[in-house]
Amino acid sequence: MRGTFIMVLVAILSAAAPGAVQAQDEMSRAAGRNVLSANPFLLIATWFNAEYERVISATSTVGVRLSTVSIGFGDSIDGDDDADYYSGRGFWRYYPNGAPAGFYFGFDAGVTGLDESGESHTVLGAGFELGYNWLLGARRNFYISLGAGADRLFGGDIGDASAVIPTVRIVNIGVAF
Repeated sequence: MRGTFIMVLVAILSAAAPGAVQAQDEMSRAAGRNVLSANPFLLIATWFNAEYERVISATSTVGVRLSTVSIGFGDSIDGDDDADYYSGRGFWRYYPNGAPAGFYFGFDAGVTGLDESGESHTVLGAGFELGYNWLLGARRNFYISLGAGADRLFGGDIGDASAVIPTVRIVNIGVAF
């Protein structure tokens, strides 16, 4: 009797296994190879941050990130005390458990600019980042991401000097397709 039960159980599991593997394949395909995201909360504070990320292998992605922010420093009516920051970065990310979800670390490089009181400064920068992405929903296409890192700025208007600035992705929300 026990032997019959085990044989029936093995037969059921053998029949179900291809369906489970197929369902996992469909789920991973549903997530897509591209992600488009932005931070909707910072838009309220006149901060724009958007990213496009593309899966290039089972564990790697490449992408581009654009961001701007205007910061007011004084009570000036004409806005001369404002500073406008902008940045354009290319990045590469490594996902040990498979892209584009889960823990990642990566490197970025690009241009950073600051326009303050009519003076413009543009420099190059490179750095690293760590973060975590979630793909949620039945088709795994709702994307949420948190992350942080640091960039070293060099060259351009700052000459031989250099500066390190933190990079924070409070939360990006987007779609995988």
